[in-house]
Amino acid sequence: MTQVSPHVERLQGAVGAVSRMLEFYALQRAHVGTTPIPREPAPTGLGPPVEGSALDAMANWFGLTEFELATVVLAAGGEISPDMANLCALAQGDPATPYPTTLLTLAVFAGLEGASQAVFAPSAPLRHWQLITTEATRPGGRLQLHLGVPDAVLSFLIGQPVLDGELTELIRPVEPTRLLPSDVALARQLAATLASSEDDAAIHLVALPTRRALAVAAATMSALGFTPFHLPLGRLTIDAERQGFARLWQRDRLALGGALLISFEEQLTELQLTALGWLLVEGAGPAILIGMGGQAVAERVSHAVIRVPLPRNEPGEVADHVAAGLGLAVTPALLEVMNRFRLPISTLDSCAAVARATAGETQPDPPIDAILPHMLPLLRDQMREAMNGLADPIEVRMSLDDLVLPGAARTVLDQIIARQRNRSLVLDKWGFRHSGGGPQGMSVLFAGPSGTGKTMAAEALAHALELDLFRVDLSRIVDKYIGETEKRLAALFDAADSTDAILLFDEADVLFGRRTEVRDSHDHYANLEVGYLLQRIEIFRGIAVLTTNLPNAIDDAFSRRFAFSLHFEFPTAAERCEIWRRAFPATAPTAELDWDRLARLSLSGGQIRVVVVNAAMLAADEGSAIGMPHVARALVSEYSKQRRRVPPAELEGWPT
Repeated sequence: MTQVSPHVERLQGAVGAVSRMLEFYALQRAHVGTTPIPREPAPTGLGPPVEGSALDAMANWFGLTEFELATVVLAAGGEISPDMANLCALAQGDPATPYPTTLLTLAVFAGLEGASQAVFAPSAPLRHWQLITTEATRPGGRLQLHLGVPDAVLSFLIGQPVLDGELTELIRPVEPTRLLPSDVALARQLAATLASSEDDAAIHLVALPTRRALAVAAATMSALGFTPFHLPLGRLTIDAERQGFARLWQRDRLALGGALLISFEEQLTELQLTALGWLLVEGAGPAILIGMGGQAVAERVSHAVIRVPLPRNEPGEVADHVAAGLGLAVTPALLEVMNRFRLPISTLDSCAAVARATAGETQPDPPIDAILPHMLPLLRDQMREAMNGLADPIEVRMSLDDLVLPGAARTVLDQIIARQRNRSLVLDKWGFRHSGGGPQGMSVLFAGPSGTGKTMAAEALAHALELDLFRVDLSRIVDKYIGETEKRLAALFDAADSTDAILLFDEADVLFGRRTEVRDSHDHYANLEVGYLLQRIEIFRGIAVLTTNLPNAIDDAFSRRFAFSLHFEFPTAAERCEIWRRAFPATAPTAELDWDRLARLSLSGGQIRVVVVNAAMLAADEGSAIGMPHVARALVSEYSKQRRRVPPAELEGWPT
């Protein structure tokens, strides 16, 4: 025999009581003006409460009177009782109204506590919390409203609570995710904080709304016995929608035992702050906000907002997790990779599983150090995908040995490499981070004429440090609209923070001009943009290389904030000779190239490489080795790009 749940048992009993009241009223109405027939006393009430029933819980939550509760039961009865339609038509004496109406409830339930027409006002509980639906059956017929019950309310009354359809378009339940031990500890700490707060406090998790942040927030609510639901605040678009959402959420979260995780962008708009004011009200239950901004939230809500930062996962803990998933032990190589790629745990797990399967094709039960070579390309692909549209990857072809630079310039590059390699050792293990060791990030300024090797030097750094290199076109980042530049820079660094990449900002003078003297509002906001960029660079774990062809255009106030500044001069004759020699691969066929004569040409390193490639193409087209005549023809083409002719002195006595 199937056992009936207390929810269904209570609802069926209440529907039966309402049916008896309808029958009594219909019988009484049929004998108006005639001799009364013997009958039982008029039935009243919905029967005794049933412990744990949804119907009685609803009455308690929303403070419903007996009349209001009977109205909900009558509206729900039409959905679960096959006789309710006939009873309604009979009680109203009209076969065309086989449904409950406001006038019918006022007549049938007149003896119940709280009976009043005011119950159906928009601000009264039944309509305010959308416990019933009302539909006009005739123009102006306020007492003849057709009563119904929302699907979510009916589902709750029978013990199967669901979200209202309007809510499911805006929020989603957050599925449990495996967390690292430190994140589990943080979730427990946050849960204890919420549990100890007297009012409905809200936690503000100061972090980007990543999968990890959502997982920590969800684990916090789960520890308190709530079901977490995620709402991206930007989905609420108009005031009416915000108010309606807040009311529906307060209704359904009680039924579902739900708690809200609200994520938002870095800068909250006035409309979003208003939305939070609607959502974080008394009775809305505990909530967790997730976002980098939101300092103004505490001023706009009625109860406490506790800001808590989300710390980074320690590489050692991440390495332990990945190694445990592979059933292997941590190695120094794995620890180094986890220190470099700070990707979501689920992404790391997936990449590790794919890499292990690939390595297993040639080596049974491969160790971690055999898996890592297959894992690194997958991790790089994830990083490049995250940077898509924000920066362009540069193929690293040049090494330090390929550069032709003065000794002083090479010394600066060596210092940059040493600082990046030994950052963790010096700042963390040796304690310099807390004793004036400077910012975590490293910004480098490369200044000099076009073609003098600034991009090649960035490539050489990436090669020496085994880092990915991305070119950032500031003309795509800087926007004339106030605040847009900061948003784009934030998106760029948020993506880049997942690995120790090198960001190459070409033509940085687009942003770093002489703008410290504020003459108008545009100069003021330009300074804010520069300040924001420098702030993000200082906490960026990779290297930010900014280049400029006009070093004098960078204000001294900005220049002092770079960790290193390297000026690339036009190459000397001896340096040009070496550049010419290295520009020809050993496998390329050459014929009597005059290095001294080539070195006398006033060309930058970049121009020399262009001339060499073009000369090689001309020689290949003729089927001959690369000779001085090919270089001469390529030289003419290079000069013509600049709309000038080759100085006759440079081609005097040139072999033909």
